[in-house]
Amino acid sequence: MSESIPARPADTTPLASFEAKWAAVHPEFGLALKFVAEHERGAQSAFASLVYELEHAAFGIREAQPAAMKLQWWGEEFARCARHEARHPLTQALSDHPGFAQIPLAQWYAVIGGALAQRDPEPAAEGQDLLDQYAQFHAPLGAIDAQLFGGDATTIVGALSLARALRETAALLDTLRDGKLPLPLDLLARHRLARGDLAEASAARNQALSEWFRRLAGEMLGLLKLWTAVPGLKAARLGTLRSAMVAADSTRALHAARASDPLMAINSALPRLSISVVWAAWRAARRSRR
Repeated sequence: MSESIPARPADTTPLASFEAKWAAVHPEFGLALKFVAEHERGAQSAFASLVYELEHAAFGIREAQPAAMKLQWWGEEFARCARHEARHPLTQALSDHPGFAQIPLAQWYAVIGGALAQRDPEPAAEGQDLLDQYAQFHAPLGAIDAQLFGGDATTIVGALSLARALRETAALLDTLRDGKLPLPLDLLARHRLARGDLAEASAARNQALSEWFRRLAGEMLGLLKLWTAVPGLKAARLGTLRSAMVAADSTRALHAARASDPLMAINSALPRLSISVVWAAWRAARRSRR
């Protein structure tokens, strides 16, 4: 169980502006946050917003120099946190959590190093290689998440890496323009596609995307089943926010896998929520309080 922490007002400014950015990209989090115990809500929201800010620096900033500068600033901010001198609204909010000061600075630096490794990755030979690539960034974050809020770090890392794979594929054209390949090479070979073929719509591209989204959905559903299969199972606990994320993304991936145009389908599905999100968040919250 995570430790009790003071609540922060939901509309605190400028903290609310970061939460709004996060919720706009992950609408399931705003819903799931309502199921989080009130005394933990502020810190969980701040941490999820912090993860979003770091993900944006790792994946969303197209130019290398601004991304590196942003990540360097975060590295300096984490060093300030270790001295109890946090400046950013999100790290200031997290400073209220009694476990935040216990996170080793080396672990935050591992997050920064993992983020920098995403800037110019080699094409992945297989699907697992691609997920492992994303995990260079998400592994230290998942460990911090588990340390602060409970759950199993390995399962959380899997959820975060699968979510990143889904979003990098959804942004296929932008990802390709950035010099990255969001699909594994063995998948392209099976569908007789070259990297350059992915920029144009075709039956082969649609088939490859359908296969990839089906795989992602299967692995996400596997995480949810692992977590819910055994009553009282603690080792695979995802937590309320991550369970909602996996439930939402698995539904989106399945929808895209079944569509005639998977790329269009996944982008139309990203802002949508299904009833499965409510169910997953409720079950996660109920289990976490046992």
